[in-house]
Amino acid sequence: MKHNILLCAASANELKYVANTNAYRLITGVGVFQTVYNLTHALTTQKYDLVLAAGIAGDYNIDRALCQTFRVAKSTFADIGFEDENGDFSPLVGSMFLDSNKPPFHDKYIYNVSGEFANALDLPTATANTVSRTCTDPKHVASLLQKFPADLETMESAAYSYVCAMQHVEYAEIRCTSNHIVPKKQEKWQIDAALRTLGTHVDTILQGFCR
Repeated sequence: MKHNILLCAASANELKYVANTNAYRLITGVGVFQTVYNLTHALTTQKYDLVLAAGIAGDYNIDRALCQTFRVAKSTFADIGFEDENGDFSPLVGSMFLDSNKPPFHDKYIYNVSGEFANALDLPTATANTVSRTCTDPKHVASLLQKFPADLETMESAAYSYVCAMQHVEYAEIRCTSNHIVPKKQEKWQIDAALRTLGTHVDTILQGFCR
């Protein structure tokens, strides 16, 4: 069965190797606030059967080779919260202001596990931490991972998941790793290779699902 798909990415560059033109495209902009607004606007002005988000990501596992593509199975807003006078950080999710099990959250994460679309993607799954700032400090990264264990770091995943869950639109997300989080040395990033790999996977998915 073919579907009316909205293909999302934070930047146009992330879709430059996608050849399929049958899906509607939305460039949300980088970060949580642009993604929330632009995706919500898109979903409330036109009906889509499915949303597919695609992009590159940083990998927390420094021993894993880059340019691997994953389906994001769950994500959360990892660095939105409160810092006390001692510099200790407490996340918003799981605080008195946002219960960790208030829908669409379950145990602090938003899960993308239901539906024919997501389950049909033949890719390894990953957990993604969505952050509002990237950081090169190993201690900061370790503290973040202690609160929210994850495989990947992105700036939009939880925003995509949150909007689609609240709008009751079936959703899936894939990410291809372009760099390791620590150490963050940009000369070692493999952005173009990751984008090419990502484009191949997106085309394969769209070929099977697009109208």
